[in-house]
Amino acid sequence: MRYSLEWKEIVRMGNSAENTENQSLKSQIAALEQLLDVYEKTMLQQTDKLYGEISERKKAEKAIKASEQFLQTLLDSIPAPVFYKNTDGKYTGCNKAFEDFLGMKKEEIIGKTVFDVAPEELAAYYYEADKALFQSKDSQVYEAHVKPSNGSTRDVVFHKAVFYDLKGALVGLIGIILDVTDRKRVEESLRKSEASLANAQRIAHLGNWEWDIVINKVRWSDEVYRIFGLAPREFGATYEAFLNSVHPDDRECVKESVNKTLHEKIPCNIDYRIVLPEGTERIVHAQAEVVFDDTGKAIGMNGTVQDITERKRTEEALRRRIDKEQILSNISARFVKFTDFDNAITASLADIGRLSGACRVQLFQFCDNGGIMDNTHEWREVGVMSEIKHFQTALFPWWMKNLHANNVIYIPDVSQMPPEAAPEKESLKRQGVQSVLSLPLYIEEKLLGFVRLDNVLSTEERDISLLRITSGIIGGALARRQTETLINHLAYYDALTNLPNRNLLQDRLQMTITQARRTNGIVAIMILDLDSFKTINDSLGHQVGDLLLKAAAERLSRCIRKGDTLARMGGDEFMLILPDLADALNAAPVASKIIHVLQQPFFLGSHKLSTTASIGISIYPLDADTKDSLIKQADIAMYLAKGQGKNTFQFYNPNLNIRI
Repeated sequence: MRYSLEWKEIVRMGNSAENTENQSLKSQIAALEQLLDVYEKTMLQQTDKLYGEISERKKAEKAIKASEQFLQTLLDSIPAPVFYKNTDGKYTGCNKAFEDFLGMKKEEIIGKTVFDVAPEELAAYYYEADKALFQSKDSQVYEAHVKPSNGSTRDVVFHKAVFYDLKGALVGLIGIILDVTDRKRVEESLRKSEASLANAQRIAHLGNWEWDIVINKVRWSDEVYRIFGLAPREFGATYEAFLNSVHPDDRECVKESVNKTLHEKIPCNIDYRIVLPEGTERIVHAQAEVVFDDTGKAIGMNGTVQDITERKRTEEALRRRIDKEQILSNISARFVKFTDFDNAITASLADIGRLSGACRVQLFQFCDNGGIMDNTHEWREVGVMSEIKHFQTALFPWWMKNLHANNVIYIPDVSQMPPEAAPEKESLKRQGVQSVLSLPLYIEEKLLGFVRLDNVLSTEERDISLLRITSGIIGGALARRQTETLINHLAYYDALTNLPNRNLLQDRLQMTITQARRTNGIVAIMILDLDSFKTINDSLGHQVGDLLLKAAAERLSRCIRKGDTLARMGGDEFMLILPDLADALNAAPVASKIIHVLQQPFFLGSHKLSTTASIGISIYPLDADTKDSLIKQADIAMYLAKGQGKNTFQFYNPNLNIRI
C-alpha cells in the first residue's frame, strides 16, 4: 500500500542516519520497524475485509434487485389486479393488471391514496374498509361494484390482508381484486333456472328425488316436500322414512316395485297413495331408474314423483260419468220394449245401486188408494238384508209431504234429520240406514211411488240429476206397465164391478167345459138379472144405479166358491159358472142363497133400495155340451123365472123352447 511504502522509506532513511548518528537509536528504530510491520499486516487485513464486505453488499443488492424483479414479474403474471399499501393508505406497489384496472402507470399510482384514483363515494368506502383491516390486523373479504378504466361496471370481490416486517412491525396491506361478474351472471342464471324449475315443478306438481343407496340418504326437491306435506326437518331423509308416508295398503306394492327396479333393472313406473301428516290421502305417480357403478352394483336411484290426485279424480269422475250415461242408456233401452217387467225393474235397480254406491235400492208403489206403500222390487248387495215390505203412509207425514212436493229427499246423515221427521228418523235407524236418497216417481202430476237408495255414498248434484232422470225412466215404465195392465184388465174385466167380463167369461166357460169333458164332470151355468133395476136407474140416476150394481156384485161374490166364476154380462145381467158339481140339483141351493141375499135392502148413501133377482140355470152335459148352447138355455130359463113372478130361479127344460 502507498501508506506502508512511505513509512518504509522513512525507516530506510533512518537506517542511513544510523551510521552517522547515535548508535543508541538503533534499537528504537528496530522496535519501530517491527511495529510498522504489524501495522501494515493489520491494515492489509482490514483492507481485504472491507473489500469483501463491499463485494457481499453488492451481491446482496443485486440479489434483492433480482428478487424484486422476480416478484414484480410474478405479480404481473397474475391476471387479477394486485396492490399493496403502507399504513398511511398510500400505494407502494401493484401489478400490471392493477395498472390496467385503473388505467394508470405504476409510477402514477405509487404514493397516491384511494381518494386520488377512485370516485369519492367508493374511495370513502375503501378507506373505511382499510381502516377496519388495520385495526383488526387480520384479513378481509368484501364485495363491491366497481367501474374499471374500460367503463363497464363489474362485480368484484376484494381479498386483503396486512403484512409485517422482519421485526414484526405492521407496515401495510396487500390486496387482490377478483372479478366475479361472470360468476355472478352464471349464479343468477342458475338461480333463475332453479327458480324456473321449482316453479315448473310446482305448477306440474312434479318433484325430483335422489337416493344414495350406499349411505341410505334421500334428497328431495322442494316440490316433493310440498307433495308429501313435510318440511325438510320433519323428514328422516331415508328410504324407510319415505315408506312411512306411503299408504299402508300400497306400501308392499311400492317396495316390490323398487326391488324389481333394483334387481331386474326395470325402470320403476307406479301409481300409489300417500298419507299426509294431517291424514289427507293423495295419489302420486313415480318414475325412477337405478344408478350403477363400474362393477354393475346399484349405488343409487334417481326419479320423479308427481301429484296426480286431481287428474285421477278427474279421470274417475269421467269414468263414472261414462258409466252413469251407459247405465242410463241401458235402463232406457231396457224399457223400450220389455217382455219381463219385474226383471227389467230389478236389473235397473241394480244399475242404480252400482251407480250411486248404495247398498240397497228399493221401489215402493202406492196401493190401497195411497194408504200403503209396498216394496214391490228390491236390489241389495250380498249380505244386506231386506228390512221393509210396506208401510202406512200416514205414519210418515214428513216423508210423504216431500214426495208429494216432488222433492228429492237426500239425507247424508240420518242422525241429523229435522225434528219434524222424527218418525222417519227412528224407522231408518231401526233399519240400519245411515244415509238415504229418495227419488219420487211422478207421471203427469201423479205420484206413483219412489225409489229409495240406502247408505248411498256422497252424491253430487249432477249425480242426483242423473238419478232423477233414471227414476223418471222407471216411473214412465211403471206408468206404462200400469196402463198396459189396466188395458189388459179392461179387456177381460168389467170396469165398474171388477168382475170378469163377457170375454173372460167365454174363455173360462170353454176351459171349464173342456175340463168337465175329460173328467165327466157336471157344470151349472146361471144367468141372473136384477129385477126392477131399470126403474131404479131411470128414477135415481146412473150413479145410484152403478152403486147398486157394485153392491150386488159384492154380495154375489160372497155366495160362490173359490173355483166358481162370477161375471157381469152387461147392464144388470150377471152369469155364474159352477164347475165340479156332484149332482145337477146342487145348483139349486146356490140359486136360493143368491135370491135370499139380493132381496135384502141395499143402503146406498141416503137411499134404501130393494131389488130381487131372476135366475136361469142350464146343466152340462144334461142340457148341452157347448158354451153357446148352455148360455142360450140358461137365458131361456131366466126369462121363464121372470115370467113366473121374478125373485126365483128356474132350471132349463127342453119343453121351454116350445113354450117360448
